[in-house]
This record gives sequence, C-alpha cells and structure tokens, in this order.
Amino acid sequence: MLTTSETEAPGPLRSLDSSELRWLTVGHTTSLGIAVAVACLAVGFAVFLGALPRVFLWLSALIALAGWVAMENLGGILTGSTTDVGTGPVLILLALAFWPAAGRARRWLARPQPAARGASTAAPQREVQPAAGGDPPG
Repeated sequence: MLTTSETEAPGPLRSLDSSELRWLTVGHTTSLGIAVAVACLAVGFAVFLGALPRVFLWLSALIALAGWVAMENLGGILTGSTTDVGTGPVLILLALAFWPAAGRARRWLARPQPAARGASTAAPQREVQPAAGGDPPG
C-alpha cells in the first residue's frame, strides 16, 4: 500500500512514504506493530478504568493522526483520486466524543449523595376524596 501511495502522493507525503519504506524494510515492522498495539491497549484500558483519561485520549488522537498521515496519506485527499478521507478523522472524533465523559466522570462518582429529605418523617396521609358528581359514602 505504501508503494502505491508513494507514487500518487504529492511531494512532502511522497518523501514521508519513501522514508517509511526504507525504515520498515530494514526489519522494524515487528517492533512498530508491538509498540502501536501496546499503546492502543494502554489507551483502551486507561480510558475504560478512568486512570488519567485526558492524557490517554490525547494519546489516542495522536495515534490516529499519525496513522492517518503516515499510512493513509491524509486519506488520499491530496491525490484527487479518493472517495473518502479514511478512518483518521473518525477515530479523532471518537476520542473527542469520550472527552466530556472523561473529565466529569470522576467528579460525578466522587460527589456525595444528598440525604433523602423527609425520610425519617412519614408523609401525612390524605383522606381519599370522592370523584366530582359522585354520591358521598354513607
């Protein structure tokens, strides 16, 4: 895929693709794959568990942006032959969708629950009123 992208991409992206191909053909594919997998797992678990969610959401957006630029060449939008922009913007949007929950979740969970008012005193019982136009009992 990188060879196809390299031939179609404009100048700066073409040089990025050629340097990627040189680096990956030396034998760094396994280390890159493991590093990205570990980073994605760390992001997923950290956001799920609520440990430093903003930091890890930033990391997830950076991983998505790096993948979109480096591997997808911005979705091919600069080549003039693309039909969509790829998954990079969607993944960044997904990270942004989790952003409000990340900041408010801890405050929401730590907020003390208010005591129920009037729980100790029973509410006064009201007498049942007959419906309008009905006969009074008795």
